[in-house]
Amino acid sequence: MKKLVPILLLPVVVALAAGILAPKLASEARLRSEVETMVQAAIGQRPVIDGAVSFSVFPWPAIDMAGVSIDHPRARLEAGSARIVLDLLPLLTGRASADHIELTDADLTLADPGEGVDALAALVAGLGTAQSEADVYVTDGSLKIAHADGDEAAIPEADIRLGWRGGRDATAKGRVVWRGEPLEVDATLSGLAALASGGAGSLRLSLSGAPAELSFQGGARLAGGPVVTGALTVASRQLRDALEWLGLDAPTERGFGAFNLRANALLSEQGAVLSEARIDLDGNSSVGAFNLRLDGGHANLQGSLASESFDLSPYGQLSLAGSQGGSWSRESIDLRRTRALDADLRLSATQLRVGDAVLQRMAASAALKSGKLSIAIGEAEAWGGIFRAALHVSPVDTGSGADVRLDLSADDVALAKALGELFRLQRLEGTGSFRLSAGGSGASMMEIVQKLSGAFTLTGENGALVGIDVGRILSRLEKRPLSGAGDLRGGRTPYDDIVIDASIRDGIAKLDRIDLTSAKLRIALSGESSIAQRDLDFAGTAQLVSEAGQKAETAKTGAVAADAARAAPVAFELPFIVRGEWERPIVLPDPQALIRRSGAARPLFGSPDAMGVAGPLP
Repeated sequence: MKKLVPILLLPVVVALAAGILAPKLASEARLRSEVETMVQAAIGQRPVIDGAVSFSVFPWPAIDMAGVSIDHPRARLEAGSARIVLDLLPLLTGRASADHIELTDADLTLADPGEGVDALAALVAGLGTAQSEADVYVTDGSLKIAHADGDEAAIPEADIRLGWRGGRDATAKGRVVWRGEPLEVDATLSGLAALASGGAGSLRLSLSGAPAELSFQGGARLAGGPVVTGALTVASRQLRDALEWLGLDAPTERGFGAFNLRANALLSEQGAVLSEARIDLDGNSSVGAFNLRLDGGHANLQGSLASESFDLSPYGQLSLAGSQGGSWSRESIDLRRTRALDADLRLSATQLRVGDAVLQRMAASAALKSGKLSIAIGEAEAWGGIFRAALHVSPVDTGSGADVRLDLSADDVALAKALGELFRLQRLEGTGSFRLSAGGSGASMMEIVQKLSGAFTLTGENGALVGIDVGRILSRLEKRPLSGAGDLRGGRTPYDDIVIDASIRDGIAKLDRIDLTSAKLRIALSGESSIAQRDLDFAGTAQLVSEAGQKAETAKTGAVAADAARAAPVAFELPFIVRGEWERPIVLPDPQALIRRSGAARPLFGSPDAMGVAGPLP
């Protein structure tokens, strides 16, 4: 055994001796020549070496150099330092061959590629026909695009390993920084020779970072234009942040949180087609298909989505009034972003929730063309009846502001829930139908409301006016007119029928009539309301039906009962006015009518102002 030890140590001694002597025996001129040959064989271009070149054996045979640059008609590579790690076996035979190339502080500047897709296709075709093979490790690298007005840093930082085998595959794996966020990249393109000759190859791509994660696996081809098809997955913990990272704005101020997309994708120069797509966003799951076409830089999106249950509450409320009332917004409306995309989308849901509102079996559409937005709910079951709506928004000619048109209708709905969730008006109970058609234009919501024109109608039955008991008040004043109206707040005024007709012109809603009838009383009201100022100026008359008329009406039903209520004798009539804000209206009985009702008290009052004034409704 002791005799074998020197024999076993001999290779080690030889290697040590080679490590000491080889750097001294290799001349710099020969090293430069070897480097130029190996780089040209690997990359296809001859390098320019401005700095010193040296050879080392430990820890692995390698050639080090400083100040390396490579020029190409469409690109320039500059590296502060480079190392070519040699393959050991060819080196033992006296031939230098690169195992891989390491570049430190490397800057790659591409001439403006124009059509980036064509430039990428040309690169892939070149790799497919080239015989070169190389592995390049890049540390502290960057990628820039040279424009006429200066260089643009597309990727400011990169630590990545690039590899290609001529005719077989190309790989990229490592870390890059894009738009200020670090991304882990892992990509493989196989079948380079087949792609270069018009055949098909395969592509696997994975991008992972804080804003989003993307993966794709499928096939690729170059003939007739680059096309890739396969399985696509995109995920983000906060889609709003991801959109902002991409330089896009989310359509709404709220929502757009957790997001996941899985689909079969076809990507080409003309756009993208997603089929069998499943989208999870903010807890909602939908399936559908999309087609994105690019025409001269302008995007056109078509698609459809279907969902069992969809909750729009994270994005806002189904309401035409502010959550806390108050004035309308004076903030300028900017629709310039809507011109960047044309869209035609369809959405169907078995159940759609918007805030407290629930729409059943809903079908809706959204169309955006040349900056004009149209949203329509064709038909949905809501509030116990049928609901339809259409909204049209388009930019005005001045460029700032919008022209808005809203049409909605509800048939046989629960009025308290429908009016409460749409208009935050919760003073009317019963079953009924209503229509609203209105439009206006302006630079802000306030201006639109000030120019609003349209009409509103409502009919209802078997309900109540909440917040005041008119029948109780009239009965008290009929017996004791001078007792004062007291506190009008609280209670309910039941009705058999109610009819409301209003017209809107220049932001003023003119109440042509409100007729409320029941077996006990009749109320008629008219006047105006400023929608912009959110105030009321109504005048009306409340009539108490005589007891004989009440008994006669209770024996009738339907339309006959309504006609009987209108024809029943009046026991007591009281004019009144309604003033104040929408949220806190004030009801004021007519004091002169009360005085006239009590003839004996007429001499005791010198002025109608001596009568009390009722407080606001709750």
